[in-house]
Amino acid sequence: MKTNKWRAGLLATACALSINSWAGSEVAGAATEEARRPNIVLLFSDDMGYADAGFQNRSQDVVTPNMDRIAADGVIFSSGYVTGTVCGPSRAGLMTGRYQQRFGYHDNTAPYSRDAETPLGLDLSVPTMANYLADAGYRTGMVGKWHDAEPEEYWPHNRGFEEFFGFNNGAATYYVGPMNEAKYDYKKEAAIYRNGKLVDNFDQYLTDKFGDEAVDYIGRNKDEAFFLYVAFNAIHSPMEPKQVDMDRFADIKDENRRKAVAMNYNMDENIGKILDKLEKEGLMDNTLIVYLADNGGKLNDNYSLNTPLRGEKGSFWEGGIRIPFTMSWKGTIPSGQTIDEPVISLDLMTTFLAAAGVEKQAEWQLDGENLMPLMTGKVDQLEDRFLFWANSRGWAVRDRNWKLYDENARRVRQKPMLFNLSDDMEEQHELTEKFPKEAERLLSAYNKWNAENDTPRWGWNRQQFPHYNGHHSREERLAQGEEVRKAEDAANEDRRAKARAVIDAG
Repeated sequence: MKTNKWRAGLLATACALSINSWAGSEVAGAATEEARRPNIVLLFSDDMGYADAGFQNRSQDVVTPNMDRIAADGVIFSSGYVTGTVCGPSRAGLMTGRYQQRFGYHDNTAPYSRDAETPLGLDLSVPTMANYLADAGYRTGMVGKWHDAEPEEYWPHNRGFEEFFGFNNGAATYYVGPMNEAKYDYKKEAAIYRNGKLVDNFDQYLTDKFGDEAVDYIGRNKDEAFFLYVAFNAIHSPMEPKQVDMDRFADIKDENRRKAVAMNYNMDENIGKILDKLEKEGLMDNTLIVYLADNGGKLNDNYSLNTPLRGEKGSFWEGGIRIPFTMSWKGTIPSGQTIDEPVISLDLMTTFLAAAGVEKQAEWQLDGENLMPLMTGKVDQLEDRFLFWANSRGWAVRDRNWKLYDENARRVRQKPMLFNLSDDMEEQHELTEKFPKEAERLLSAYNKWNAENDTPRWGWNRQQFPHYNGHHSREERLAQGEEVRKAEDAANEDRRAKARAVIDAG
């Protein structure tokens, strides 16, 4: 693993701190020596709607006993948010503990940049969650989807993770295993790797493979404090459930919705494998477990549900950014809680560092708050703050009750919309005219925050981003001609059908 320029200062900080300094008296005796620092397991799902976890009690067709198990053992954050409306920016915020707009990561990595000098990808000078925890003495592993730039220096095993098994792309077929080597020749970004090395073909459904890799990691690292990040690509498209799971939900008449529920159930089964392994190894009482999704669902793409929220993935309506979010730590976080305080994925970095006995330093410029005092009852609510969202199209800001949303900032005649989320989470009642001072207050907060951010570094609009950066060889592929592309795509679909037959037969 590469030496990090921030290593010396962080190690000195970690060594100087008592392991229970993060929470004071409420966990006295829970962790009194470095060897008993909690393990941290971060479970992240993809394009899962607000209603698609059973513990949300919003949908009658989902079956997620293991997500529900985490929720029952700890806290449900009913107003839990992520920082982006799509995969890449959301993950950038999660992994750095900073608003990704600070370093121009407003959209998924894309083939067009603002200029030739701007690098594509998560700024290499910005430490990740894995960097901080590795430097504090944790073993660090990642399984699943990483969604960043193509050069290997941007991959997880060069961003603080000692081990990485997964892919670096927005999506992958769930039947990639039997054709992984051929997938590399077709679209290498959608193939499966271990620390940058292409994995041999394997006869296993991808979500199951990710679950098994996570279980194996726990088994190999159970005697040391570890941070394990499991980023499932379920239930992102392509919609490819196992046949056995489709059969299990035969009562769901809408076939598209049945696919989403079946894939969701399979992911939950694999979350169960991870929880069972922690139980078997006697680690549950010393493991902080978090489950959340990367953004809202998209009904007409993966048929996930955001009920009762307005909007979907890609928007700053609540349905695009408000997600299932739960956390547990047996014996430390009281069970059976639901907290409506607005929290955001940025808070996880600060919370994890606090649990690890690392004091947040001002020079790290982290944007989140430590949630442990809130979850353990030391405080009833967090200090007043604003939460922000922005991309190259629009923006939003909220505080404890109010939200201001500009859906398309380029339309100068379109004014931002104001909602009181404390009694209108569905965003049905626009209140700007009734409460103009609240709108002005939120607009002022947004403008102040945004003035400290970088401008978007890349995107898909060639007029806004004039430099072609070669990402995923987009223009080269287009230049091949339609007939060549169709032939390659057809060959890939044939391989996928054969791979599916192999896995479903097993």
